[in-house]
Amino acid sequence: MPMPRPTGTPPVPTLEPVPIDSAIRSALGLGSSETLHLRDRGTHTLLLERRDGSHAGIAAGGVAALRAEIDRFPLADVFAWLESSGRSGLLRFGHRDHEKVVYLHRGEVVFASSNQMVDRLGECLLRAGVISLEQLRDAERCFQPPARFGKVLVERGFLTPRELWNGVKYQVEEIVRSLFAYSAGTAHFFDGDVQPDNVVRLALPTRRLVEEGVQRAEELRKFLTVLDSPRVLLAVVRDSHIPLARSERRLVDAIADEPRFAPICEGLGLEREAAARSIQLLRLVGAIKLIRSDHDAELPGSADLDAGAVDRIRETVERFAKLIGILAGPLAAAEGEAPVAERLGRTLEEAAGRYPELLAGASIGPGPSLLVEPVVQRALRLTSEREEQVSTALLELVSYLEFELKNHPQIHDADAILSSAAPLRSGISL
Repeated sequence: MPMPRPTGTPPVPTLEPVPIDSAIRSALGLGSSETLHLRDRGTHTLLLERRDGSHAGIAAGGVAALRAEIDRFPLADVFAWLESSGRSGLLRFGHRDHEKVVYLHRGEVVFASSNQMVDRLGECLLRAGVISLEQLRDAERCFQPPARFGKVLVERGFLTPRELWNGVKYQVEEIVRSLFAYSAGTAHFFDGDVQPDNVVRLALPTRRLVEEGVQRAEELRKFLTVLDSPRVLLAVVRDSHIPLARSERRLVDAIADEPRFAPICEGLGLEREAAARSIQLLRLVGAIKLIRSDHDAELPGSADLDAGAVDRIRETVERFAKLIGILAGPLAAAEGEAPVAERLGRTLEEAAGRYPELLAGASIGPGPSLLVEPVVQRALRLTSEREEQVSTALLELVSYLEFELKNHPQIHDADAILSSAAPLRSGISL
């Protein structure tokens, strides 16, 4: 709920720096160029904002409309209030050295930022399979602030402008979803229509991001359960020769000396959730692997460690491809394969913007239908809930074809076609 200002407490008139002596500066760990600004005052509290020379801070004159400790007032409830009340403003989350900011306009997410390396645009695109590690490192070598990193990716020919747009949306969604993995921290909401320092202004449904964030947090908890197992060890892939950033290299070096997850986090002072996300990224680029200590076998690329996952995933994708082919067949017979394949390809591209980890690189083959192997391989790289994610993503293509069949002027027996495909569809629906 909004925090009322205590009676008799005057508003904070300015955001002038708060004078502090060298002892306090040292105790607070402030750099020589950093300043503290009084943001808000309550009966027993003062809210100070930490800035350096490059930080524009919150819009001048803004005061906290809400403050929540998320171990007592969950972020899902905070976002629900912001959405239902149609609020515009800035939600700043902080926990230890982690800081993430979400911009909202009338209850919808329009942008987000993070100071964590794992949330940077390049790393998000790498996890999604949109760019390769070699392309990421190439772009980083060419990148010179204050230029935008996304522009470098386009200039180097690694992304089209549309792929960059989808990538930025995916990055913002990932930052918001990552918030729900934290079990502690403080959120401040500052009311007012604040323009993010970015040319992109999105309009993302808050409720969907919350639901996905809660699900993602559950998947991360499952992965943490795997990492905490006494039978699971971390190991460096010795011949990988992969260039890594400083924080990634620090983690890999620690794994080389200590294979157990808990002591690594303790030794480096890392949050467990943040360390787990970094380990997922390092596994993706082939820098580390998980092994079972009892027989030194490398674990499959998932958190559920299910030996039958490959067969089940392949069967699921093959059934979807068969169903897509059955539904697309009458359309191709009516107007030719090429235009149907082109429309189905656009639908697949749009779905890939929402499910890049699974569908980036997927394509339409003869029939027209879905090419199975690229989707299977990407599905096996998902950390958990593979079959559910495959079904959710590929049902978009099925739903599109069903809509076309029902509304196509040259298809007069759509109900019969759908009826014949019903047994196959019911077997793979969520």
